Amino acid sequence: MNDRTIRRARALKLSIALSLAATVALIWMLSGSAALAPAAGYGGGGLSPNLPSQGGPAGAPATRFGSRVLRHGMTGPDVRVLKGIVSSKALLTGSAVTSSFDRPTVRAVRKFQRQSKIASSGVVNKATARRLVGSMRTSTASWYGPGLFGNTTACGQRLRPGTMGVAHKSLPCGSKVMLGYRGRFVITKVIDRGPYAHGRTWDMTQAVQRKLKFNIGVGTVRHAVIKPR
Repeated sequence: MNDRTIRRARALKLSIALSLAATVALIWMLSGSAALAPAAGYGGGGLSPNLPSQGGPAGAPATRFGSRVLRHGMTGPDVRVLKGIVSSKALLTGSAVTSSFDRPTVRAVRKFQRQSKIASSGVVNKATARRLVGSMRTSTASWYGPGLFGNTTACGQRLRPGTMGVAHKSLPCGSKVMLGYRGRFVITKVIDRGPYAHGRTWDMTQAVQRKLKFNIGVGTVRHAVIKPR
């Protein structure tokens, strides 16, 4: 072979070697990413296995309750959490569970404070907020969603990634409930039946799970069933 042919052959070999190296590097990077990804877990209950949360919460974050002092005339999602708690105890009359701290809410807070033997000011400071949260019942919850999106729930609702709701064995469809986890609270509705795993009370949709940052398969939550007016 002449010099030109030899040079072309060497260039071809070098090109093949570089392509092979790039391919190996890409395969290594992809396999490394897969190894770092969280393994799928099964929280059980409800309609489907639970898969790990990917990405941020759907919509607005869950409400933080107790981070500010609440009093008559104030508004906000934390007021709605307050009204959900006192409503679940049949203390709130004459007012819907809204984000407005109205007169009926003041009366309900005073009733709760008297029952708890603390100063009945009608103002929700941190001490009252802690008592309110502590008065909520605890129960075991799991979550579901991936693999079932597009299916219809037992209450007739199409399940989608952004669907807010919980499954419960016996509460009527549409019942309003509040779940709390590590200081975050979500008010939602019963849209499905379950969970069917022993010892679990709630199976929340992935959208609820993300709002609460419930980044485990099964765990303990606080709950309140909000009574209708």
